[in-house]
Amino acid sequence: MLRRGGVLPIIAGVVLAVILIGAVAAAVIVHKYQTHRKEAGPLKELGAFDAGGVVIRDTVGDVRIVRANVSGVVLKSNLPVKANYSGGLLTVYCPTERKRGLLRFGEHNACSDYRDGKVVIEVGRKLADIWVKDTVGDVEVDVNATRLVLKDVVGDVRASAPAEYLVEDIVGDVSIDAEGDVEVSDVVGDVYISIPANFSVQLSVKDVVGDVENTHSGEGMPVLVRVSDVVGDVRIGQ
Repeated sequence: MLRRGGVLPIIAGVVLAVILIGAVAAAVIVHKYQTHRKEAGPLKELGAFDAGGVVIRDTVGDVRIVRANVSGVVLKSNLPVKANYSGGLLTVYCPTERKRGLLRFGEHNACSDYRDGKVVIEVGRKLADIWVKDTVGDVEVDVNATRLVLKDVVGDVRASAPAEYLVEDIVGDVSIDAEGDVEVSDVVGDVYISIPANFSVQLSVKDVVGDVENTHSGEGMPVLVRVSDVVGDVRIGQ
């Protein structure tokens, strides 16, 4: 018959063993996932387009849309992306296919087979609209554009354009340099919005779990900034 003092070490040992087994299992799963993803490799130029607008969707990898000394718009990537060009609009996306899982069929994104993937758009002109949506990876935009729409992104977002912004459903930090109206909603991460000093800011903030700080003191044409449903700090500056 075990003494009372001898039972506690056994229980503690069992609990510790369960924790260790769980940790090892999790490490094996992560390692298996990482080792089964292929290195994406170097960037390749996939085409040049006379586009006035760009849509990037359903990608797994970092997205960069940047100014460059090019004619029109140049697409580069190290991922198996597809590109459609119609009516002045360039659409870039990762193809999907149906694959059988453990219990049922599901959609498989071809870009998710790679690590360190990138989609780069080099821009040599002003664009009307830029849309980035349904992406996993960091997003950087630094171009001259009229309107930016960034939706359903898992990753940090950094954008600098003299544009209007619609930013929603982001899991990651958001940093924006804007000269037009800005609407940001449904963000899990910190939000920083910079407006030049020659504009004034009309700020509307709702349902923010975090600190809100507005240090903008500029005067001039008003810019409407609306921020709602954010889990993180919000800062407005210049």
